Amino acid sequence: MLELKNISKIYKTSELKQIALDKININFRKNEFASILGPSGSGKTTLLNIIGGLDRYDSGDLIINEVSTKNYKDRDFDSYRNHRVGFVFQSYNLISHQTVLKNVELALTLSGISKKERVKRAKQALKDVGLEKHISKRPNQLSGGQMQRVAIARALVNDPDILLADEPTGALDSITSEQIMELLKTVANDKLVIMVTHNPDLAEKYSTRIIKLKDGSIVDDTNPYDGKENSKENDEIEKKKSKKTSMSLFTALSLSLNNLLTKKGRTFLTAFAGSIGIIGITLILALSSGVQSYIDKQERETLTGYPISIEETTTDLNTMMSSYYIPEENKPCKKDSICTVDDLNNNTELRVTSMIKKNNLNKFKKYLDSNDKINNYVTDIKYLYDVDLQIYSIRDNNITMVNPNTFSLSKIVNSEIDFSKTSMNYAFNNNSYFKELINNNKLLESQYDLLYGKLPSNYDEMVLIVDEDYNIPETLLYALDYLDRNELETPAKEISSGKQLKFNSVNYDYDYLLSKTYKLVLQGDYYKKENNVWINYSSDEEYLKSIVNNGIELKIVGILKVNKESPDTTSGYIGYSHDLVEYVINNNNEKEIVKEQLNDKEKDVLTGIAFDNDKTSYDLNKKTLEIVDYDYPTRIDIYPKDFTSKEKIEKLVEEYNNSIDSDDDKIIYTDMIGVLLSSITSIVNIISYILIAFVGVSLVVSSIMISIITYISVLERTKEIGILRAIGASKKDIVRVFNAETIIEGFIAGVIGVGFAFLLTLPINAIVNNIANVSNVATVKITHAIILISISVILNLIAGLIPASTASKKDPVESLRSE
Repeated sequence: MLELKNISKIYKTSELKQIALDKININFRKNEFASILGPSGSGKTTLLNIIGGLDRYDSGDLIINEVSTKNYKDRDFDSYRNHRVGFVFQSYNLISHQTVLKNVELALTLSGISKKERVKRAKQALKDVGLEKHISKRPNQLSGGQMQRVAIARALVNDPDILLADEPTGALDSITSEQIMELLKTVANDKLVIMVTHNPDLAEKYSTRIIKLKDGSIVDDTNPYDGKENSKENDEIEKKKSKKTSMSLFTALSLSLNNLLTKKGRTFLTAFAGSIGIIGITLILALSSGVQSYIDKQERETLTGYPISIEETTTDLNTMMSSYYIPEENKPCKKDSICTVDDLNNNTELRVTSMIKKNNLNKFKKYLDSNDKINNYVTDIKYLYDVDLQIYSIRDNNITMVNPNTFSLSKIVNSEIDFSKTSMNYAFNNNSYFKELINNNKLLESQYDLLYGKLPSNYDEMVLIVDEDYNIPETLLYALDYLDRNELETPAKEISSGKQLKFNSVNYDYDYLLSKTYKLVLQGDYYKKENNVWINYSSDEEYLKSIVNNGIELKIVGILKVNKESPDTTSGYIGYSHDLVEYVINNNNEKEIVKEQLNDKEKDVLTGIAFDNDKTSYDLNKKTLEIVDYDYPTRIDIYPKDFTSKEKIEKLVEEYNNSIDSDDDKIIYTDMIGVLLSSITSIVNIISYILIAFVGVSLVVSSIMISIITYISVLERTKEIGILRAIGASKKDIVRVFNAETIIEGFIAGVIGVGFAFLLTLPINAIVNNIANVSNVATVKITHAIILISISVILNLIAGLIPASTASKKDPVESLRSE
């Protein structure tokens, strides 16, 4: 079964050559109890290690079941030790941070045996040596004899053919020694037991064969064997030998985790030190994410307040910039003369003329309506038309036009002054108190808080908009005819004369504000046909009263407050839905005067004669009568979902322009808000990258530290390395064990880093919110957390590769001797 043929082993140093074994020739039976005796330095342990495959012979041959091991590779000897050999050592060599059961089970983990079967066999092995009640204890909780029994159970659990015992009773008292020898004698009934001992009495009493060594040679053999007895187990033995050993990652993780738990303080401090870089990067990413979320939010809200507006008539700023002319340097004038300079090329009037551009919105609208892509990027597309809603208020049987706006404090003060002809008119007298709302309730609700009532659900329903402090201008109530405008005459005159009046705020309840109603008149209602000509009767007071009284009633159904996060802080007006605009367009287009004009484009229905293009025209009449064609908007407002969507929309516009042959039909617009927000985003990203680069240095430092700590762990676990190699662990398995340790350290460091950074975001957010009223400026994203923990694991794994490789190259025999 086992034959050593001319085995020699020489240990060489730079100045010394020591012969440990000198041409050893010996055969062993498949089951016998052979004791090897001899003085210290005679080669007993070296012989045992060569038989067990822990050490390599220099010459000769170790023949296992008639198979030479001369061509054995490391993996063959690993398999041989795991499946064929069991080791029992004088110092027990148990792994202190594993339980008794785990120590015994360990050899089975390399054999590819299932978890359930491993536990079953390990428990049975411990029961066989009388330790079934101690399976949950750790080695340091057992006596010497009990630890040796655990070692024997570990050696036998894989059902080896050979049991090698190196001074198994050397550290035991006489009574315990005899118990261990009885156990080994029992094992020798069906296995080969080879024991190295200094105790000849025990050898004589229990062994079936005693082999004596001296100076590396056999000097006596009490029961020699010639090796001619046939073994019926050759095939099975070779089958065992052919099996490869492999430690699972789970086993490696378990070994390393238990080792780390025995040094909790150092493990935590190491992980915390390794987490410093992760903390820094997590905080930077958290701030970057939070700021970016804030920017995105501002983008959404700002883009809602400032959509991409494409007007029928626009100013091409790009043309202005590209066409700006830099005149040549003026040459000195001749004496007694005056020279002209070039002011024509940069003439403002001419340059502005070149900047004015008409967009073909009809064609572009068709493109938008037929392009399904754009719906993925917008919250709303608003088509605006040249329609002035004719809205009136009725008070004490008197009618007042409230839209278009006719309210002017200047007229109340001095009706003789035509304020409309002054340069200040636009600033003070051109504000409309009625505005179309965004045609998207979800977006509307994100910018306004509904204080009372509801949002418009029908064309005749409107809402009153107040500011975020629940205020509305007092003059608004006069402009909207809640209050009698005549009451303003006296205080307005006093203010215009330079007097300062005391203001008393008045509270109005919601029901009062919702009680107001208005009348809508269509543009076509102002005209009556007389003698085949349509006459405008809007100046006829009685006629005006009649059409206003019969007009469509508009009611206020809700009150909205501008919220603090809304980009559009405009308040103090009544908002109406797009349904009202469509109602006005559709119904006005059904008026007789409109139909008549549309049917005859050559004749002016207001005069009854053909159009004179110098004075009147068909297009001019369409504007006068507010005849609207839905295919011809005067402005298109596109509301992007966010900045990224805005860029997509701009690309679609660019694609549209590229598909148009005529430059006159290409769309031109200027987006200053987008340029500003894009710059802010770029700045935030650049700052984040720079900070991450600086903090990345700490990751490098922590990686070096992890490498050092792992190397220290290698030194501390040298004996464990020897034990693992003795039970059949390969070099790769040893690498896996220490890689597992760095993986665990990296994971803990990553979790600590991310967790600590998350805790730091709480006070950071509280401070920023208190100072700048910006919430969640630092946000740790789950994806970032997972990525950073993964990075921590990878960096620690890389840092531990060299120490792990060093561990795998350690000599198993030397490792077992270390303390």
